[in-house]
Amino acid sequence: MSSLPNSKSSFLRAAQGCGALALAGAMVLPMAPALAQNAAPAADAAVAAATPQAAHQDAADTPTLNVSIPDGYKYDGVNPFLITTEGGTVHVKGAGYTKEWRAQHGTVALYIAPANYAPSGYEIPTSKMLRFVEGQDFTVADDGTFEADLKVEAYDLAAYYFVDDDNFHDPTGGTKYDVRYEIHVVSEQKGQKPLTAQELWTSKNVVSTQVLNTLGEKPAPFAPRLSYNAVADTAKSQDLNVGGQGFNGDIHSVKGVQFVVREKGSNTPVLATSDIIEFDHPTQASAYRDGNLNGTVNLPANTLNASKKYVIEVWANDGYSETGELLAPVVGKSTEGRGTLLAWQDLDLNGTNGYKDANLPNAQDPKKDDNQKPDPSDEKLKTPATRGELAAALYIQAGTPEVKLPETSPWPDVKTDDPNFPAYVWARQKGITFGWSDGKFHADAGISNATVAAFAYRAAGSPAVKGDSPYSDVAPGSAFYREILWAQQNKVVLNASGAFDAQHMVTHGELETLIEAFQARAK
Repeated sequence: MSSLPNSKSSFLRAAQGCGALALAGAMVLPMAPALAQNAAPAADAAVAAATPQAAHQDAADTPTLNVSIPDGYKYDGVNPFLITTEGGTVHVKGAGYTKEWRAQHGTVALYIAPANYAPSGYEIPTSKMLRFVEGQDFTVADDGTFEADLKVEAYDLAAYYFVDDDNFHDPTGGTKYDVRYEIHVVSEQKGQKPLTAQELWTSKNVVSTQVLNTLGEKPAPFAPRLSYNAVADTAKSQDLNVGGQGFNGDIHSVKGVQFVVREKGSNTPVLATSDIIEFDHPTQASAYRDGNLNGTVNLPANTLNASKKYVIEVWANDGYSETGELLAPVVGKSTEGRGTLLAWQDLDLNGTNGYKDANLPNAQDPKKDDNQKPDPSDEKLKTPATRGELAAALYIQAGTPEVKLPETSPWPDVKTDDPNFPAYVWARQKGITFGWSDGKFHADAGISNATVAAFAYRAAGSPAVKGDSPYSDVAPGSAFYREILWAQQNKVVLNASGAFDAQHMVTHGELETLIEAFQARAK
């Protein structure tokens, strides 16, 4: 591997801040010996860069390259990204580079280089690129295949576009735009000099080009905080000016978010909302600059009653479903099935007097109960979760409804004074589980992916399910097919595609993630 000469060494100082472009993940593309198309300059908006397509050729004669980032940071929860300020590994697998092909076209080289794009007023860091060469960095086998891990050290690639590299304090000009990178397959003739970025853009000897997902830095953790003014007189119409901090990273929403005020309790109707607060991050399509957002909720006269309790919530606005249903909070209607709850806080009519931590939409969030035990340690999160814990978690997220308890336990291994006895009885009454065929509940037994899908599906009311399974190991007729399909459609799964792995035993950490997804699902 060679790091091409860098005439702008001070560019390394630009590696601060965060940003992203949501691009496609690992791809397998056909490559023709003919030159690939040039990458067209993109607009300044936060959009996914298009992958150039190679000219048509029979698949049998067409070399291919598969690119992945095995330990990449999954910014959007799905596609792995290479963090350029940290470095990492780019895994490549090639096929079709036979001796005959190389004799005709030349030695195989792989370039990681910036795309032919920069925001208006910014410069492309053309010197920040890498070259990996056959025979030095990877070996092509006799059958024309190769597989290699390309090592990218921290700061080998540029993090951000820059305005003035001589500005020591901030060469990015204040707004940090993540550099878009591509990986090129190049056929190099003997004695040929390494290509420059400009030559790669003109497709000189370029066999194929595809996008490489990169980020300058990881975004700060999602840690929402809210601030708002006092409601002086509920009998008068007034504005509630709300500010949010810590809404970092990718927000899983189509349109943006809204502030919502409603009476505290399950499924109470929305009393008032703000307008949609649209995303404003310079490079991320579904994010807020610095994690900050602001909005105004108009409260008509007598909307609130000082004797009642209310909550202020932050909801994702997902626009309209394929059936035309609005997936966003609507005044006068319950929030049930209308978007995704991101954060909430008890509404204090006296205002917050500064920013205060908001609660996450997790029934087991310790912020909801000051007397609750602290979060489990990392080691605890890795231990197997149990049937009893799953039933209790679903019972909690349902609001711990009142349950008429039997005088005698229906299970010989559960006593009536068990702290979770109401949760188990509730699960039985809801048809979630009746225990095992031996008549016992088996509260301490482990739970699999399939068990969680089945319990969650039944807790949701066993709704009708349509569609096809995206999983390679779940086909019609499989055990719990309907339950697994519903769980995938509602994001109550650990893997959204690929293999479901029904027998995987769920850990405490994974159970927390699944329960949070169950609560926040868009039904």
